[in-house]
Amino acid sequence: MAPKLPAALKPRHLTLFRAALGRGQSAIDAYQSWRASEPLDAADEVVYRTMPLLVATADMAGIVDADTRRMRGVVKHVWLSNATRVRDVVAASAALRAAGIAALLIKGGALFARDESYMAKRMTGDYDLLVRRADARGAIEVLRQADFRSHGMRVELFQESDFDRDIHAVAMSRAGLARAIDLHWRALFWLDDESFTEALFATAETGTLLTHEVLIPGVAEHLAIAAMRPEPADQNEMVSRALEVVHVLQSKAGANVDWDRFRAIVTRYNGSLFAAQLLDVVAREMPALVPDGLVEQLLDYGPPGKSIEISIRAVPRAQRTQWQQFGAAFFAALRGRFKAPFRWWDWARLPGAAIAAFDTAIVQFPFWEDAILKRIWQQTASAAYPSRGSGVWFGQGFSIPENEGRWTDRQFAVLEMPVDDQMHDPVVVDLVVVPFLPPGMDNFRFVAYAGVGSVQQMAAGPTDAMPYRIALKAGIVGEGQRKIVIALRMLDCQRPSDIGHSIDPRLLGLFVKQVSINGVTMFTPAGAGP
Repeated sequence: MAPKLPAALKPRHLTLFRAALGRGQSAIDAYQSWRASEPLDAADEVVYRTMPLLVATADMAGIVDADTRRMRGVVKHVWLSNATRVRDVVAASAALRAAGIAALLIKGGALFARDESYMAKRMTGDYDLLVRRADARGAIEVLRQADFRSHGMRVELFQESDFDRDIHAVAMSRAGLARAIDLHWRALFWLDDESFTEALFATAETGTLLTHEVLIPGVAEHLAIAAMRPEPADQNEMVSRALEVVHVLQSKAGANVDWDRFRAIVTRYNGSLFAAQLLDVVAREMPALVPDGLVEQLLDYGPPGKSIEISIRAVPRAQRTQWQQFGAAFFAALRGRFKAPFRWWDWARLPGAAIAAFDTAIVQFPFWEDAILKRIWQQTASAAYPSRGSGVWFGQGFSIPENEGRWTDRQFAVLEMPVDDQMHDPVVVDLVVVPFLPPGMDNFRFVAYAGVGSVQQMAAGPTDAMPYRIALKAGIVGEGQRKIVIALRMLDCQRPSDIGHSIDPRLLGLFVKQVSINGVTMFTPAGAGP
């Protein structure tokens, strides 16, 4: 049967994947093609992580060249690096267990716990531990008390809202390594559904990692996490996860895969399109590992438009146009409304589903920005204030906390603030901010909406007093826990990496330093920590 999907791997990554599989002459030819196409000095992450498998293919063919000794040195380093990081995983698991926090070893680490021989065959950049969302803050504090430190994030400044945004894990280490473990509270960065985490714990198994018992996902769940993880735009991750799927299926556990359960998981959690593309990569090279027709079945889930979404997701996120960003969000939301194969009678549901998907993806729509700003405010205002935590809730559009505040990192950003029953609207909300003003920029324009009056447009420039102060009249909304919602839209946000200002890839707009309501401070950097 001719493939229904376009090839997900581009030629270079397909060559490396075939060479790493070690399957006879096909692997040898791919290995020789790779060696002839680029020098070893040009090796990147995907080459480094697959080096043990590439060397195994060279050994199978009896190939020796001037770089063979260097490559064998990398292989030794891979095993040593994997083994060294195990100490931190074991220490972290023990500390969490002692605190009554369950932790699940996922991804590459779970493969090593199934079959220890893979520790010498593939490189894991870090070990991934998953905890429940409700345990995330406590788990971080337990690890900090056990002398683990985070890298690249001030986790001690995290507020509850930071665990409910697009951050899904923090890197931590005790042995001085840059990234020994990633502590996750979501197994997949795009899937914010606590029932998935509960399902992983409910079906977990016990594995052994260098004589230490660890909790790992069931086989179907392990495969589902790997298959739903990458987009085609991330070619390195596609190769890594495709190899992980192959290795799980080739292990002893692979003989007992419950494929019906796998299909139920990826369809329930809106991952069938991702899983179909990943399994297609495997099935093209090793068809015996993937049940006949499974890729096609997974493609049947969801409405029309999959080919458009596939083409969009082949473009790296940072390179997508705003229309492509909207398209990816729209089609993902549309897929989420169909949990069974799309049939002819579903066409009647399609218009309503498309309207709901548009509303979900509206933050990415490239026109009607002021109307969209008001709609985002309405969406947030109509939702209940999050039950976890208190104080200012930095929802969508904000980056991680820093010593003196936090940046917006999207075109749109939203703040929520709880208020007591004695407060009556309208109230005055004061924001103390610093706009991103690189050299040569005359001013930074932005607009705000707080539920009272119309959208307000403002501009701050180098001649204005800094930090810049904004006063907004705001309405009080909500039943039960009443709150104030502030929606912001940045007109001149930029990525420092795009303009040569720094290596920071975030889309910077306003740096929020303080938030007050009627003169009462609700947020300052000093009050951001636990």
